[in-house]
Amino acid sequence: MKIAIFGGTGSMGSGLGERLAKSHEVIIGSRDPAKAKASAARIKSAKGADYSTAARECDSAIAAVPFFAIDSMSSLTNELSGKLVISVINPMRLENGMLSYGLERGSAAEMLADKLPKSRVATAFNNISATFFKRPEALRLDVVVAADSKETFNEAAGIIRSIPSLRPLYAGPLSEAQVIERITPLILNLAKRNGTGSLSIRFVPQKE
Repeated sequence: MKIAIFGGTGSMGSGLGERLAKSHEVIIGSRDPAKAKASAARIKSAKGADYSTAARECDSAIAAVPFFAIDSMSSLTNELSGKLVISVINPMRLENGMLSYGLERGSAAEMLADKLPKSRVATAFNNISATFFKRPEALRLDVVVAADSKETFNEAAGIIRSIPSLRPLYAGPLSEAQVIERITPLILNLAKRNGTGSLSIRFVPQKE
């Protein structure tokens, strides 16, 4: 599968690219093609391209752009038509040294779906730190996914499972993305307040 990562020059996008490139063709998309090619050169078998080319050539896409750049995805409506787009976008703001959720209502994933009305949008990977993708060992982590249909979830789950030790969990429709996204500033604040280093999520069932 060809997977385009928009915002692939950032830490989260490049980390995902490194893991996904082990089992997929990865295209790093950037508004600056030179930056995309430089980032792709650090990932085995990946290639870099401008947004339009990456969107046109991919089978599925991951939006890892900063929240302030979410409007840049609007220009890809036609190129991403009929394709799965996974949002990894977390709207956050810094206040007195701590992070808080950046929206009054709704979620970044729902905003992305509005900008890409012809695509199947899901949210996933929001609660995993980029540093986990840089570790040589595979850690068992859970990836909470919101999508408006189980079919879209299953598509996203296939990509998630292609990264060893990641387990996709269905959280319900895309409206649940605001709950998933709100967990991210909590995780980052917990790590900072407790000096734990990067944290992520794994749900452990209680056995009777």
